[in-house]
Amino acid sequence: MPVKHAILGILKEAPRHGYELKSIFDARIGNFWNLNYGQIYTTLDRLDKEGLVSGTEEEQSFRPDKKVYDISPQGVRELERWLQEPATKPRALRDEFFIKLVFISRENPELALQLLERQTQIYMEQMRELTETKYRLSKGGINRENMMTDLLTDAALYHAEADVRWLSHVEAKILEYART
Repeated sequence: MPVKHAILGILKEAPRHGYELKSIFDARIGNFWNLNYGQIYTTLDRLDKEGLVSGTEEEQSFRPDKKVYDISPQGVRELERWLQEPATKPRALRDEFFIKLVFISRENPELALQLLERQTQIYMEQMRELTETKYRLSKGGINRENMMTDLLTDAALYHAEADVRWLSHVEAKILEYART
């Protein structure tokens, strides 16, 4: 469960409250994974019940109390165990777009080609945004703090490029089958 382990990884650095966890997660992984506050807090509750974190209330002047979480020794062991295991499943091909293609390409190849064009535009926009991220990172200099963000950005770019190539392949196949 990557969210669980991402939170453990952030908490291993220092105790944090939910808002800080979300901010750090977004800064490091947000370009690749959208996480909402509800997911943060439900995951923290689950981690607390499993004994992997503990939370303490901290008083604040002029604001409601906040709950600050810290990773437990059991949480550190769980994180270290998880970090040493390879991911057992390659990137899932369970995608809404794939299902659309299954049904649209048989009935209306022209509509499938239009969908492919619009989907390609989405990937091209994603590649533009990722390239901007790479540029911003390189302007500040790649260092230990942002190296993994740079590498994850590379991975996302490679995936988007592969998706665009695959879409081009699908377009060629649809055109070929439409002629027969």
